[in-house]
Amino acid sequence: MFRYPQNNFWNIVKWFFLATCIGIAVGVLDALFLKALDAAILWRNHFPLYFLGLPFFLYVIWLLSRRVAPQAQDYSTDAVIHRINAYQPVGLVSAFKSLALSILTMTVGGSAGKEAPCADAGAGVASALGRLLRVSPQSLRKMMICGVSAGFAGVFGVPISGALFGLEVLWVGYIFYDAMFPAFIAGITAFQVTTWLGVDYIYHPMNFAPVFAEQFFLKVILAGLFFGMVSVMFTEVMKCAKVVFRYITLRTSPFWRCFIGGAILAAVGLLTSPLYLGLGLDGFNGVLAGGELQSPFGFLIKSFTTAVTFAAGGVGGVITPIFFVGAQAGATLAEVFGMDPATMAALGLVAVLAGTANTPLSASIMAIELFGAEIAPYAAVACVISFLLTGRQSVFSSQFISFDKEGEGEPVSPLDSPDKIRRMSGRKGLLLRTFKDMSRHLIPKFDEDDKK
Repeated sequence: MFRYPQNNFWNIVKWFFLATCIGIAVGVLDALFLKALDAAILWRNHFPLYFLGLPFFLYVIWLLSRRVAPQAQDYSTDAVIHRINAYQPVGLVSAFKSLALSILTMTVGGSAGKEAPCADAGAGVASALGRLLRVSPQSLRKMMICGVSAGFAGVFGVPISGALFGLEVLWVGYIFYDAMFPAFIAGITAFQVTTWLGVDYIYHPMNFAPVFAEQFFLKVILAGLFFGMVSVMFTEVMKCAKVVFRYITLRTSPFWRCFIGGAILAAVGLLTSPLYLGLGLDGFNGVLAGGELQSPFGFLIKSFTTAVTFAAGGVGGVITPIFFVGAQAGATLAEVFGMDPATMAALGLVAVLAGTANTPLSASIMAIELFGAEIAPYAAVACVISFLLTGRQSVFSSQFISFDKEGEGEPVSPLDSPDKIRRMSGRKGLLLRTFKDMSRHLIPKFDEDDKK
C-alpha cells in the first residue's frame, strides 16, 4: 500500500528555508563585495602606474594574512574545499579576511579573481548559521556547499552553473545529489538578491549560426585538445611558481619573496601592459565582444602573472584569471583555424575552466548561461575533451578524484570508508609526494613556510 513520504516533504521544506536564508545572506555579501571592489578599482585607475607599489603591497598583504587572526587561514577556495570534505566548519574571520585581502590584492595590481572571497564568505556564513542551529556534521557540510554555490552564482550571475560548480568541484566524478536541491535554491536566491541590489553582469550571446559540419566539428575537437594542454600548463605554472618562491623564502625571508614577486609583476606591467595585472575583466570581455588581441601570447603572460601573484603572497580566486587565459587562448587559436574569434574565445573560457577545475558539467552549462544555447553542443565537447586531457591535474589540490580518467584504477566516492579514501588519495598523491621528497634535497624544510 502506498505510504506518503512525510519525512521527505518536511525535509524539502526545511532545506528550502535554510537554503533561502543562506542565499539571501550570501547575495548581500556578494553585492557589497562587488560594489566595494568596483569602487576600489575605479579609484585606483586615477593612478596610471599603480602597480609599481606591488613589491611593498604584497608584503603588507602577507603580513595581514599571517599576523591578523593567525588562526584563521581558510581564506582560499582550496582551503574551503578541504574543510568541506573533512566535515569541518569555516570561520567567519577567515571569510572576512578573504573579502578584505582579495580587494586589496586586486586593487594594487595582483592578478587574482573575485569568485573565491564570495564562495569562501558563503561557506563561512553557512557554517556560522549551521553552528548556531546546532545541526549535525552532515547537515553542516550540506549548508557549506550551499554557501559555496551561492557565492559562485552571485559573483558571476550564473545561478544554475554556479550552484552546480559548488557541487562538482569537491569530488571529481561524484555530485552530491542530496545537496543539489538546496544548492540550486541558494544559488538562484543569491543571484536574485545581487540583481535586486544593482549588480550588473556581462553576458555575451553569440551571433554565429551553428551549422553542423564535419570540418567545424573536427576543429572543435582539436580546440578541446589545445584547451586541455593550456589547462595543464596553467596548473603546472602555478605549482612551479609556488615551489620557486618557497625556495626564495627559505633562503632569504618572506619580505624578499613578496618584494621579488611584486617587482616581477611591476616589470610585466611596464614591459607589456597592465591588462595582464589585476582583475583582468577587459582581457576576456574584449575578445568575447570581438575585439583584437593585444598579443597572441596573452594567455601565457596572464598565467605567469597569476602564478607569481599567489606564490608571492597575493590572496584571491583563480577562476577569473582562468576565464582570461581561456578566452585569450581561444582567440589566439581562432587566428590559426580561421574561425570567429569570439566563438573560440567563448569555447576557450569554459573549456579551460573545465580542465583546470575538473568541472565539465558546470562549465558546459555556464556556456549556455553566458553565451546562449546555440553554443551548447560545441562547448560540451570542448569541455569534456579538456577535462579528460588534464588527467589528475587540478588548481585545487584539496579536490578528491573519484575515478581514473585514463580508465584504470579503483574508483572512490564520499560514501566509501575513510580508510579507502585515504588509501586511494595516497595513490593519487604518489607523484606529488615523490616530487616533494626530491625537493627537500634542494629546499630544506620544504613545508616550513606554511607554518609561519
